[in-house]
Amino acid sequence: MLQVSILLLIMSTWFPGAARIGGADGSISFLLALFCALLSVATYSEIARSLHRAEAALTTAVLTTAAFIVVLSLLSMTYADNPIRTGRAVFAQVFGFATIPAVAAISIRPKGPEAVDRIVTAMIIMSVVTSCLVIVGLGGARFADRAAGYFKHSNQLGIALSAGLPLVAARLTVSRKYRILLLGSLVAVLLGLVKSGSKTNFVVGVVGLGLFFGLYCVYLIRRKKNPISIIVGMVAAPVLFLASLQTLQHFNPRAYNLLFVQLSGGDAHSMISRQRLWSMSIDLGLAHPFLGVGAGQWIGDIAPHSHNLFIDYFRTLGVPGLALVTVIALLATFYLASAVLHTLIGSDASEPSAKTDVMVLGASVSVLNYLVANQMSDSFGPSTAPFFWLPLALLMFYRGMQRLPRTERAENTMQFKGTASPAFQH
Repeated sequence: MLQVSILLLIMSTWFPGAARIGGADGSISFLLALFCALLSVATYSEIARSLHRAEAALTTAVLTTAAFIVVLSLLSMTYADNPIRTGRAVFAQVFGFATIPAVAAISIRPKGPEAVDRIVTAMIIMSVVTSCLVIVGLGGARFADRAAGYFKHSNQLGIALSAGLPLVAARLTVSRKYRILLLGSLVAVLLGLVKSGSKTNFVVGVVGLGLFFGLYCVYLIRRKKNPISIIVGMVAAPVLFLASLQTLQHFNPRAYNLLFVQLSGGDAHSMISRQRLWSMSIDLGLAHPFLGVGAGQWIGDIAPHSHNLFIDYFRTLGVPGLALVTVIALLATFYLASAVLHTLIGSDASEPSAKTDVMVLGASVSVLNYLVANQMSDSFGPSTAPFFWLPLALLMFYRGMQRLPRTERAENTMQFKGTASPAFQH
């Protein structure tokens, strides 16, 4: 039941505009997330005993912090101009309670790693399906230079695709049977990102892809493996970057021109408007430093959020909200940095661990992409929050797999005998 629910949740998160109840985007996603949270949190005390202490500590820390954000958001209903919109921050945190305990619960079941692999596959399939719908002009893709897919705004589509891209790349590098199909999937997601017209997320996605392949090359070099792959990777990285720019120029010339205006230091309209939003948001935060203006509130009648994660929480929930969201961001950043460093410079890994190591790198870049994108875009909105929590949950799972003895790993899906997988055990 839990596995089916999490897969349905993944499907619904890619179609928030279609998964609505009463006109509210993502309503079905929220209900599914709430159901997953109730199923997994109810048994979390049992799950926690199977977690390694590092993953258990991270889970406790981030979910406790998220719970404080929920409490502050609900309290802000008493003074917010639009109390209904405080649910924006609440919904975003609920996805954390839905995904992290759910992935942990699924992983300790018989054939748990195979089930987690299916979650990754579902993420990849949905990113490709959404990209293909955008490419052929469905789901809001009838555009001059921007497409939103089934999201409300093109930036949200860009965030989702840039977060999904490293997972596609990671699966591509470890797959032996479906490399051609996965290569086509990678191209499709890149093209969907181009057609979204989100300049920030195009840069984040392409740079993140380059970062993943760079880390993967370092990983191979450190283990003195596959010199041909290293050479191909070093040559392919700049070629892929130039090809991405040419694709953007061909399919979205306006976004290409605006991007180079920004990179050359020119005054692009989007940057001017963001700077104005940031300035207004900081002023509002300074005027209400202890309580903020209320979770999810509009900036006057100009914009629904501040287009920056930290500024938006300072504006809406004051210094306490800023401190809490900073804790979540720092915990996630330190954890992914530690996971990447362990993968790159840790003790020599045997061949069976290659898949796990590569998925750690892919999930780490996915989390990083989301955090970086939210400094210019969605401010941890409920439509995109799953693309932070789910890669973080996957990262925790694969990092737990790295802690297993080499003899208990397998190259693709790891199978364990007995009643539960020891993936997270001490």
